[in-house]
Amino acid sequence: MDVCRLRVAELWRYPVKSLAGERLERAVVTPNGVVGDRIVHVRDPRGRVISARTRRRLLALHGTLGPDGEPLIDGRPWTAPESAAAVREAAGAEATLARYDGPERFDVLPLLVATDGAIAALGVDGRRLRPNIVISGVAGLAERQWPGRKLRIGDVVFNMVKLRGR
Repeated sequence: MDVCRLRVAELWRYPVKSLAGERLERAVVTPNGVVGDRIVHVRDPRGRVISARTRRRLLALHGTLGPDGEPLIDGRPWTAPESAAAVREAAGAEATLARYDGPERFDVLPLLVATDGAIAALGVDGRRLRPNIVISGVAGLAERQWPGRKLRIGDVVFNMVKLRGR
């Protein structure tokens, strides 16, 4: 059995998709990813998700999860008129917020794992990738060899099944 000792460097949750997220000390992980992750979306009039890839100003807003489990935008309930106004200012006059916590809310898979080696190789701020878990101690792009393997973090075992953009 090939065992490699790595370290979880960061845990993240993004309660409002395309907004800046919140760094966590611990997370509850289910088959649908980190609890509270990406459960509210910014949408256009046709119901399509508006992304920070095209509306970068969305990243200036911060999504967190309130004590009641409901998303907040810059500390206000996501349903508050002030939250809607801030989102419209960042994403356009017709942008709206919608709650959706089905499995299709993720771009690829319900959990995004990134490594320090890949982040360094890409030469970007790791937050731009919007990972849920950042693993440290990985050389370069070694994670490209992970599909088909298992990653254990505490009591949770992840099947490494897909790389984005491969």
